[in-house]
Amino acid sequence: MQKLSFDDDPSPAETLRALAAFAGSSPADKYMSGELFDRLHGRLRDLLGKPAALFVPSGKMAQMMALKTHAERAGCSRIALHPRSHMEEYEARAYHELWGLGAVQLGGYDRLPTAADLDAIREPLGAIVVELPLRRLGCLLPEWEDLRALAGLARERGIAVHLDGARIWESQPFYGRPLAEIAALFDSVYVAFDKGLGGLSGGALLGEASVLDQATIWQRRAGGRALRSFPTLLSALKGLEERLPLMPDFHGKAAELANRFAGLPGVSVSPNPPHANAFYVSVNGDRSKASGARDAAAAETGLWLFDELIDSVDQSVTRFEVTIRGAGLAVSSDLAEAALRRFLAGLR
Repeated sequence: MQKLSFDDDPSPAETLRALAAFAGSSPADKYMSGELFDRLHGRLRDLLGKPAALFVPSGKMAQMMALKTHAERAGCSRIALHPRSHMEEYEARAYHELWGLGAVQLGGYDRLPTAADLDAIREPLGAIVVELPLRRLGCLLPEWEDLRALAGLARERGIAVHLDGARIWESQPFYGRPLAEIAALFDSVYVAFDKGLGGLSGGALLGEASVLDQATIWQRRAGGRALRSFPTLLSALKGLEERLPLMPDFHGKAAELANRFAGLPGVSVSPNPPHANAFYVSVNGDRSKASGARDAAAAETGLWLFDELIDSVDQSVTRFEVTIRGAGLAVSSDLAEAALRRFLAGLR
């Protein structure tokens, strides 16, 4: 039996057929130029209100290019970022090991960074990084005024503000403001084409033309110029056209499921309501039984609840993430609750 999930899992054949239909008569690109690049860059500039955009085949590369450029322009190789940021926990500290940058902690381990946290850092900084939302805290987002205060203080001190906006598309419904208004708080913005947009890979960097011109040198040095990029470009354009309008639906579905899950005995949801299209589910139970309980729930209900568990300091807590993307809209609350109840039974 084919299993449903909250996330997307299309086959390669399905993905390629859809891209071929979307491509139409679009010409191929060559060495980072051509019609598809122009279309994508123009769309991003319009959405995010930045004067320049630059496609980059890897999100990690895009962010490091931006931070290295800000550091060079400031004459300071020290950056500030949250201790649970993607750069710290998923990228093997590439900012230091490959790019020669040092980092200082911005904010507490289990809470969002604030302007007060930046104010407490008295050493010079080349840039600060803000991740919206902060995934490792359950996709938390700061309140708008708190975000403005943090970015404003950095600007007052002459510190560049970079947005890790891999999930900025998913964050916009929380703020209820145009993407350009959110992006205006930042000197550089990274956006992803996978995740919520359902693209193959890659992302883009946006900001002032002078910043991106300098960052392009680092893209060349890092091997970020490919002969052909049209599959990724097409999937990005397709995602912006077809998936971007669905972000409020993803957010609404996450809120619906979080509310349903939180009503079950012994189940905790965070944040509740969700800030974006994702949330954490925590239950008391034996973590060693989680995989078996998940598999049993999937076999009985047809719904795959999660891939991997999320770490917890409390070893008696079993925690996993629910992220709503395209496939998640088809999952009914009744089915989701039935799968979670079956999981709980197997866990306990």
